[in-house]
Amino acid sequence: MTRPSTRQGRCSSYLRIFDTAISGIPCKCAVVYYAPSVPIRITGTGFGDADPPEPAEFEFELLDRTGCPARWLERKITEDDDEDRLQREYEELKDGWHTE
Repeated sequence: MTRPSTRQGRCSSYLRIFDTAISGIPCKCAVVYYAPSVPIRITGTGFGDADPPEPAEFEFELLDRTGCPARWLERKITEDDDEDRLQREYEELKDGWHTE
């Protein structure tokens, strides 16, 4: 599940902040929470002996280029395009961060 965070104001506990754009407007995406997807897990040989797959969870806040919360910009997010794109951008970038 991908969604903007419901927290208000500045937060110093962001996982990461990366540069992006919404509707062509440069901004920053502050990742509040991320849990990767979990594939199905077989736990036995019987019918129903499995844990179902779980989708990734991704919560974020949009910041202007100076780092201030940009609630007005969150209203411009398109649920299908922008939210999924922000999650993909984070997943691609986080792999590079782990190798630094």
